[in-house]
Amino acid sequence: MQIVWTRQAEESFNRVIDYLLDAWTSREAHNFIVLVEETIHQIKGNPELFKASVFDEETQEAVITKQTSMFYRIKNKDIIEIEYFWNNYRNPKYLKSSLKE
Repeated sequence: MQIVWTRQAEESFNRVIDYLLDAWTSREAHNFIVLVEETIHQIKGNPELFKASVFDEETQEAVITKQTSMFYRIKNKDIIEIEYFWNNYRNPKYLKSSLKE
């Protein structure tokens, strides 16, 4: 399966990494990157492993850490699109509009 990242996914991922580097250490940033890579590997093996998002039925939600979730969409048998990384402490009313950008 091919993994494709949207612009929003890249930007939101980079915001998480920037925050971890600013507020914590490079170790936490590295650990987050490893968790994302492991999650993507799991998704490649079983695209429907994670639950459907309550915000969009066509999007799956993978909890990376208690603070961050990754949203992705199964485009077809060969493509998985990473859509967005979300801070789980933010107001969820803003998430739906973020997924649709």
